[in-house]
Amino acid sequence: MRNVLSRTATEGTVLARRHVRPFRRAYLIRDDDYAGLLRVIERACQVWGGVGDLIVPVAAGGSVSDLYRTLLLRSELDYLTVVVPDTKSQAWQQRCRELGEAMRLPTGRGEEIPVLMIAGARDAESLRTVTVTGTPAGDPWELVYSVMLGRLPQRPDEDLLAYSRARDDLQFSDVLALERQTPDSLGVDDLLARCRQVTPVGLSRMSLTPRPVWVGTNGVDGWLQEAGAAARDLGRNVYVLCEHRSVADAALLWNLRAMHGWSHIVPIGLPVPRTPAGELDIAEAQARIEAVARQPFWVTGAAPMMVLTSTTLPNEDLEVVGRALPHRPVYALSPSDVLVPTPAPLARSSSMPLTFAAGRALAQTLTEDDREVLALVNTDQSVRVTVEVDRQPLPSLVPLRGGHWSMYPEYGGGGAIVSASATGVTEVQWPQTWTLLEAAAREHGLTIRESVPGQHAVALAELAGGAHEVRWLAHRGLLSLLYSTAASTSMSWFKARANRLAREVAAAQEDPDAAMAQFSELLADVNVSHDAETSGTFDLSSLSTALSRKRSVAEAWLRWALQRRLVLRVVQLICDHCGFKVLRPVEQTGNAGCPRCGRTMVDPFALTSLTFRYRLAEPLRRSIDDDSVYHALIMRWLIAALANRPGYLVGAHPGVEFYRGKQQIGEADIVLLMADGTIIPAEVKRHGRQLTEGEVGKVRSIADALQSPTVLLGAGDSSEDCPQALTHDRDDGTARVITSDYWLTPIPRPAIDRSGLPRWSRHDNRPPGTLDGHEEAFCRFIEDASARAFGTHDPVRDLF
Repeated sequence: MRNVLSRTATEGTVLARRHVRPFRRAYLIRDDDYAGLLRVIERACQVWGGVGDLIVPVAAGGSVSDLYRTLLLRSELDYLTVVVPDTKSQAWQQRCRELGEAMRLPTGRGEEIPVLMIAGARDAESLRTVTVTGTPAGDPWELVYSVMLGRLPQRPDEDLLAYSRARDDLQFSDVLALERQTPDSLGVDDLLARCRQVTPVGLSRMSLTPRPVWVGTNGVDGWLQEAGAAARDLGRNVYVLCEHRSVADAALLWNLRAMHGWSHIVPIGLPVPRTPAGELDIAEAQARIEAVARQPFWVTGAAPMMVLTSTTLPNEDLEVVGRALPHRPVYALSPSDVLVPTPAPLARSSSMPLTFAAGRALAQTLTEDDREVLALVNTDQSVRVTVEVDRQPLPSLVPLRGGHWSMYPEYGGGGAIVSASATGVTEVQWPQTWTLLEAAAREHGLTIRESVPGQHAVALAELAGGAHEVRWLAHRGLLSLLYSTAASTSMSWFKARANRLAREVAAAQEDPDAAMAQFSELLADVNVSHDAETSGTFDLSSLSTALSRKRSVAEAWLRWALQRRLVLRVVQLICDHCGFKVLRPVEQTGNAGCPRCGRTMVDPFALTSLTFRYRLAEPLRRSIDDDSVYHALIMRWLIAALANRPGYLVGAHPGVEFYRGKQQIGEADIVLLMADGTIIPAEVKRHGRQLTEGEVGKVRSIADALQSPTVLLGAGDSSEDCPQALTHDRDDGTARVITSDYWLTPIPRPAIDRSGLPRWSRHDNRPPGTLDGHEEAFCRFIEDASARAFGTHDPVRDLF
């Protein structure tokens, strides 16, 4: 089922994207090793696609910030490269190697393709002159120029020449037209002019296409407090204020430009100007920013919003600079708000169909154009291919990294990672979505198991035709009828007898009416049947009453339910020997035996017209018995609302148990697996009053174990009927409460202003319509869907 986490292998023909790319590294560099930083930039600019590598500052003690730990965990990486400082520290290098083991990434440079090998395969006349800009050592602009434009040594590194088997005296000028310049005056205007030239950074990107992070605004952004919402909403118009010789600022600027594909002037770095007294020169900082902002948007690629960030300047200083900038909104954000994990940002991308059988497919790894570009390269050893399947996001998870010598497939960057086989074809094995959930849980030391209510809810969704089709149960009157039908035929006697006893007890209370009302409410929740035979039935008349007294709607719903085998049509048989009455499915009426006397009923029908009744199929009855029908209904709403944002949701499951070792730490009624590997648990109750502090505490304990930013709480009631449950949503993103005001919506469509999403602590909370309005829409949609499904509707008429 689409968007439901399951053990079902991918089948059939799908659209896939193929990303042919070089190996990608993360350079681990000490945060005080400025000379090492410049060496890394020189090396990256000599390597094909090297400017897409990460630069990760590491403290002298070997620690990595939470931001960069997340980048290492979630980015598409192949190697960790330790940049040894001039003052060698064995302990520091050992901690870097331990970090690589924890991330399941091999340490080393990996296979590097000299960009000269790519340039050498091209026609020399098609190559433009590469301008290498030199800067005086110690100049405040040196850091920004080096990151924005790149650097090249006087001659290629010897080990790169050895790899390409080139002659020892090979120079850049033997393959490229190279011009080295040293500007008379460094500054914003000169930097902007040079960004339009072919630079060492552009040389490294030769024949590669940027894969920038998706930028845009969606109604669900930030609703679940996911990391990186600001980066996606605000776009690439980021200004990094860099302190002189700051490795951390240089790494931030480098990684931001890689994240956005290096194809525009922004993100841009600007040196922090200082007064003679060492104070921040606010006026000069504003002047430099405005000089960039005045450029036409088709030059900068900038969005209307502007973001200021820095690892060295406090946010207070950034806000002071931003307040005086005219004509546009300015945001002062921390690096963790603007820098997010990405797939390899540079690749040669193309589309292809893949035909899967049992989760396996044969994929062509290289196109003819790729072979021409890589004519001088041993692609089997030096080139990776990431295969993405359309609308099936695959999170980068450490347990799914195959490791350097692993015989198992490797996954990351949203797809399966394979080698560019010399045969031109390789096998792609796509993981089951339940496996992805298991891998995400294992990152936190947990194992998972499908709960019994979860099994019932999945069976219901499968029978209904998918998670989306569960919407045809989202009607208050219909659910009430189904609950009463699911009860045992003997439950009505039990409830009547219990009510008589309760009145006698209530009479002895201080407030008999209140005591009786509370008991009756609790008793109404009791619906027990052992199997389909002991549950009740309903007829078309009672169904019509439940569905707003609309017979045409009832008939449409029945056609759908009978087709999906959610209900069974039964008739009453009367034994012509002993008079015993029994209900049997229509298909089982021929030569039926009497359960009482055992003889065959020769003429089991009365001399009147037959009256059909309807009994719930076992999956529907079970999901009502344990209330997991509400798991399926609220999961349906979550999938519809969140899947509206591309590449955001991997899938959901309506019941998962979590274990640490052999000890169960909790059970979530719904879990969401996001594309960034986050697991969000949910607690669902039929009535909002059941969402007590104790129950909410249980799901919070699961969220803490999973390091989840939020929890979800679902209630079968409307917001008016469960005001206490709404107090859990404080609009800080740590909890979201979903009531029937939302999950009864036939088609959830969160708007950009977040209307259509529950935010109960806000005064302008706007549910998408009323409960009666939802049910009116339900009636319209089910009739239309029935007409389409049974062939009485011509879709061409929609054009009239």
